Amino acid sequence: MSEKPSIMPGSVNNSVIERFLSAAGTFPDNISFSWFRDGWRNLTYRQVSNDVTAIASFLVQAGIRKTDRIAIISENRPEWCSAYLATLRAGGISVPIDAQLSSTEVQNLLLAADVSAVFHSSTTAGQLSAFLRAESTGPPVMFIDFDSPGFDAIQHSASAASFPVCSPEDTASIIYTSGTTGNPKGVMLSHKNFCADADAAIQAGIVSHEDTVLAILPLHHTYAFMCTFLVPLFLGGSVTFPKSMKGPDVVAAIQETGVSVLVGVPQLLGLLKNSILSKMQAQPKPLPFLSGLLLRLSGFMRRKFDIPIGKLVFGPVHGAFGPRFRFFTSGGARLDPSIMTDMEALGFTVLEGYGLTETSPIVTFNPVNKRKPGSAGKPLPSVSIRIMEPSGTGEGEIEIQGPMVMQGYYKNPSATNEVLRDGWFRTGDIGRMDRDGYLFITGRSKEVIVLSSGKNIYPEDVEKKYLGVKLIREICITGVEHQGTTDALHAVIVPDFEYAKQSGIANLHEAIKWEINTLSSELPSYMRVKGFSLRKEPLPRTPLGKLRRFLIRPEPPQEAKPPAAKEEPSDLLERSIIAAIREVTGNEQKITGADNLELDLGLDSLSKIELVVALERTFSLKLPETFMSDIHTVYELSEKIRLSASGRQVKEVQRSGWREIIAEEPQEAIMLEPPGSLMLCSRIAHMALKAIMKMLFRIETMGEENIPPTDRVIIAPNHASYLDGFVVVLSLPFARFRNMYLLGISDFFTGFLKSRFAKIAHVIPIDSSSYLNRALQTSAYVLRRGCSLCVFPEGGRSADGALLEFKKGVGILAVEMGVPVIPAYIKGAFEALPRSASWPKPVKITITFGAPLSAADLDPARKPASMDDYEYFASVLQEKVRELSRSA
Repeated sequence: MSEKPSIMPGSVNNSVIERFLSAAGTFPDNISFSWFRDGWRNLTYRQVSNDVTAIASFLVQAGIRKTDRIAIISENRPEWCSAYLATLRAGGISVPIDAQLSSTEVQNLLLAADVSAVFHSSTTAGQLSAFLRAESTGPPVMFIDFDSPGFDAIQHSASAASFPVCSPEDTASIIYTSGTTGNPKGVMLSHKNFCADADAAIQAGIVSHEDTVLAILPLHHTYAFMCTFLVPLFLGGSVTFPKSMKGPDVVAAIQETGVSVLVGVPQLLGLLKNSILSKMQAQPKPLPFLSGLLLRLSGFMRRKFDIPIGKLVFGPVHGAFGPRFRFFTSGGARLDPSIMTDMEALGFTVLEGYGLTETSPIVTFNPVNKRKPGSAGKPLPSVSIRIMEPSGTGEGEIEIQGPMVMQGYYKNPSATNEVLRDGWFRTGDIGRMDRDGYLFITGRSKEVIVLSSGKNIYPEDVEKKYLGVKLIREICITGVEHQGTTDALHAVIVPDFEYAKQSGIANLHEAIKWEINTLSSELPSYMRVKGFSLRKEPLPRTPLGKLRRFLIRPEPPQEAKPPAAKEEPSDLLERSIIAAIREVTGNEQKITGADNLELDLGLDSLSKIELVVALERTFSLKLPETFMSDIHTVYELSEKIRLSASGRQVKEVQRSGWREIIAEEPQEAIMLEPPGSLMLCSRIAHMALKAIMKMLFRIETMGEENIPPTDRVIIAPNHASYLDGFVVVLSLPFARFRNMYLLGISDFFTGFLKSRFAKIAHVIPIDSSSYLNRALQTSAYVLRRGCSLCVFPEGGRSADGALLEFKKGVGILAVEMGVPVIPAYIKGAFEALPRSASWPKPVKITITFGAPLSAADLDPARKPASMDDYEYFASVLQEKVRELSRSA
């Protein structure tokens, strides 16, 4: 690029087209656009100026008049920019439209804007179909295809038209908002608005005529439009369009065209950060540890002294961005401060800004040399910001005044009057200003969830907490209304299926529930999620990554795909697998390879065990206990069975009952009676621990007469603390404890001392990867040998002490083994040692045992039709425990 002085910001009395023509006159040979088409191609400012004049001449000659609306619906490309500038030169108003919208949405916007012409590409031609069908009344609309020979001829035609004069107050664009609230409005932005905003950004010194900006965000959005189009072109800088949005193509564009600025969004920067850090963690030991130390050191130097030693320390990372790369910008949504600090620790510079479509859009930006993580930066020159009715923490609605504030909403004066008052624009965003004049965004007023307690919840703050769970890829927090008030938070979650497969997690719902409960126990009560639903599809977002919350409901639609679109597999193996799934689930819906076993077909941990047994019989196989650990879809199941069942005869599907499943002997030998020395240790430990627990927690036992002295039983208490197991066994006399056993995850009982403790404490370790299957078979084995069990029917510790739903596993054991179950309620253990605590508190603990419950005690006539016998038993047992809690 030639070494010429940068164009200084012009007066706001210029028009957008005049500012571009001025830059083209100053930098005629500078590269304006680079794009990839059978190799890298470049356009100079002179060439673009000629193209703009030729296209504008065509428009005028075709009858386009001043203020006619002309739409652009296309992917990013140089022709998009030329068409925009030509529209303005012809006196028209440009209507940029999201190329990702559906045909119906495009039709609605084109009709609302009453367009006279539409620029489009061959890629987006299909999205005009609905408009073409509807376009029967009014003047005909002209369609101009960037990829047609006719458009090439237009660009190379001679200019033979005079153009209308554009004044600063003329409307340059009508830009329809992305619709996070479900009601897109046409924002009218004038030449003055755009020029004033571009001038403010230029005066802030963010970019210069020597920069090459990478355009990866859609130009129909004002953030990308301003940062990757107007500002570079007003300055005489260069814009690069990558071949595609794929990582390798983006990196190639950065390296091969000398990109110095990447205009991004938080989602993009988060993915980039995670990719870099995960590659560091994947290095051979001890490199991940050393990289972590260097990252912390680099982060300290950056925070304290703004010295980017990360550029040297992590040189290979920066090598991918080329020698000219200077910084990232982030806008469109709030940037997680941790993303910025991590990227800056790596040696990159990240500049976060803030703005809205209605403000052309940029109003604040972090100064290059005075950045604040978590802040949207300082107001740009000519921008005034005030916080209305600030709270005690200084938070309130943000209002903006300046020459970049819009003219109003197109044909919507009532909506305009709601947000524009005395020259001030009401943003609907909540924020605060610190003492240094930096703006911090808290959330949107329309998105605030007001709980019945009066507490205001900003969903992004809660989402940020739960996104720390590795199993959660995306999350949207919503409020759950009850009788007109919102009394709980609900999460709609897209799981990270890849992480689940790598970690061998088969039951996503249970695993995510455990993680959510664990995290919830560490959060204030008002931030805790009380329920969640899972979905496979990505959450709906705007082009810049904001959640379209109005489209996200607490319970996703049951039919993710139209049944007619499904085609079931045709080969014998896959049909046999589908038959087995239907036999286990009782579900007659169409099933395809893409269906998720859990989310689409409803298989939980227990039904997966039934499915494995059915498949073993069907294909004459013996499958390992961990068979389902990395399988989530029907296709993955089919491929794994195909490998195991090659050459085997397929039999008719037969469903095994739970009696047959739990009758199988455990694969590993289980020693129920410890040797003499360990028995003595067990007796001593029981006495000692009982004395300690009574002293610390004043344990009181009630209803012990309900426990038969010798018969085998299952004791089923609530579970809210690690103390629960100790409370149960220490409340029993040693003679009863002697034949009482508990199950525990083997991960907690590895090593010599822990394994000896497990034997002394009568804990039978179970491998977590096959926990449920092994647990049921081991439990049945213990009961068949006349011993008793303590099981926790909730399946895990409660995060808040409240009773969780009982799993049907306890019902399977009770019904099939004919063993009575003793309901029990432990009071005080949660207060003494909840999941969020590391050390117990001396709180009084009481355990109450209820009367035995047997399968024969249940009234079949009262069983709900939606429950099987096992679920019914578990629900009755849960009610018995709840009754004990009321009287405790």
